[in-house]
Amino acid sequence: MKKKTKANAKARKVVARSKLRHTGKTMRLVHKTSRPKKSASSRIGQAAKKVVRIMGHGQFTIDARTLKRLNNIDNALVEMAANEKSDDAEFKKKLAELNQIAIEHGKIVQSAGIVKTDIILPSADLPVDEAKKLFIGEGVIPENQL
Repeated sequence: MKKKTKANAKARKVVARSKLRHTGKTMRLVHKTSRPKKSASSRIGQAAKKVVRIMGHGQFTIDARTLKRLNNIDNALVEMAANEKSDDAEFKKKLAELNQIAIEHGKIVQSAGIVKTDIILPSADLPVDEAKKLFIGEGVIPENQL
């Protein structure tokens, strides 16, 4: 008899801590402490979102995966800029690819307010000589932004 009493008391506590939540057209009982769990990848993706400004094109919010792709291209541009005999056409192509990935995979930031920019990318129409001056050391994407 004691087991049933303890079980009933426990059930009453659960019901007391629970609340009714309206979901659409139906009502269901939801425990206060129950929350939809987010996957690890979604938590990482939210934490690693960065705001990227492309000069002359505006601001974009990008996720960690896109930032990693941009960093790989940035590193390749740094290597090309360091090489005295690098192909300017190839450099220009990589610079355009850097911008294109940010535009295609990023979400444009609405201009309703001022948003702090984490990373600034040069425009693809920047002269190669000027662009090469930007891609020294860590490039335009510092390692602390990853």
